[in-house]
Order: sequence, then structure tokens, then C-alpha cells
Amino acid sequence: MSVRHVSITIGPMETVTLKLDRRHIQRLKNHAESTGRSQAAVVRDLIDRHLGRRKPSLHEQAKDLCGAVSGARDTSTRKLAGYGRN
Repeated sequence: MSVRHVSITIGPMETVTLKLDRRHIQRLKNHAESTGRSQAAVVRDLIDRHLGRRKPSLHEQAKDLCGAVSGARDTSTRKLAGYGRN
């Protein structure tokens, strides 16, 4: 099996050298090109996704708004002309 080295350097970040076979290198290049991102950005994203850091859920992002809206608790109790059964 042939092994190539891919070095990833980003601004003030450290350099990491990965040993990947040709198949993985090609998959990384193809994905980076198809998404318009650098190979380093793709690798960082994959590390974040697969090693624990995730984007917060919608509930986590908006939980401070829960209960902030006043009005009928069950809007289905309001009588609206032209909707549903009359």
C-alpha cells in the first residue's frame, strides 16, 4: 500500500501531518473541491463532528425564549372564521 503525507497548516495553528492512503487522499481532495473548502477545513470539521463538538440544537439556542410569548396556551381553542369546522 502506498502512503502519502498531507500537511495541514492554518494561521497560528499547529501543523499536523497525516499518513493517508491514496483512496483517503482522493476522497479528501474531492470533498474539499466539491464544497469549495480547503482540505484543512474539511479535516477540522470532521474532527469536530466525530470527536464531540457539535452545534447546539434549536432548543439549546432558543431556550431563553421559551415561555416568553403571551397568549392562549392552546391556540386551537380560538374560534377562527373560515378555518376547520364551523
